[in-house]
Amino acid sequence: MDPQRSGLIAGASTLGAALRMLRSHSELWIWCVLPFLLNVAMFSLAIVVFLHYWDPLSASVEQLLLTTQPEAWYDWLWQGPLRVLAWLVKWILVMLFGIAVYFLFTLVGGVLAAPFLEVLSRHVERLRTSGVSESVSAGFVSELRGALRVVLEEGKRMLFFVSGQLVFLLIGWVPGLQPLAVLGALLFSVLFLPLDYTGYLLDRRGVRFRTRRSWIWRHRRAMLGFGAAALGTFLVPGLNFVCLPWLVTAGTLLALDLGVPPSDDPRTSASA
Repeated sequence: MDPQRSGLIAGASTLGAALRMLRSHSELWIWCVLPFLLNVAMFSLAIVVFLHYWDPLSASVEQLLLTTQPEAWYDWLWQGPLRVLAWLVKWILVMLFGIAVYFLFTLVGGVLAAPFLEVLSRHVERLRTSGVSESVSAGFVSELRGALRVVLEEGKRMLFFVSGQLVFLLIGWVPGLQPLAVLGALLFSVLFLPLDYTGYLLDRRGVRFRTRRSWIWRHRRAMLGFGAAALGTFLVPGLNFVCLPWLVTAGTLLALDLGVPPSDDPRTSASA
């Protein structure tokens, strides 16, 4: 990617290039279907958990917010607004519980799908650099170690993301700082997405986290464009089920186009 063109639009356009690659290389589809099935399974499990705890959670919240029964008509003047407020608080808490369950199982699904997405990223790298998707199979022990490494690295990134969002959530409890907390959480999410989806390629190259942060900041316009477009895919109903392989493909292409930062591991650098 030309440095002069590595702006917001160029970063966002990587998603289009990834979609074209996936459409034209059917050998990649199997590595897209498996993460898709995992995410559908996690989403279904999230619904089961939410429905299982719906009645006890709703009853507990109602009991917590219970107001006394009005004895005269004028009691409704002050108990009416309290009952409306209690009803709103109840549904807000239930919705927050549902959102928390959804995102928890989405994160778990992303971690479980990481080994398949790693193979997809390797295929995409070979296609971009040599034009041929070669076999990426190795010995069982080597593959097992690689899968465990990928799951561990993806788990670390998810922990980093959740920790960052908790910080902004705490900031949001400070009166007057809610708009700042929302903007900060949004910007953090937009910059985290390129960090996450370029991570498969950078893991293979042995690039440390500190080097990745400076690399992302150096190409911040392209990263913001990619992150904003990626975040938009999660907001489209149904598209979030298929966006994981798509975004991993786009992230791999983005890292290759911008230039992978030098490895911090001489052995990885020599073999890359």
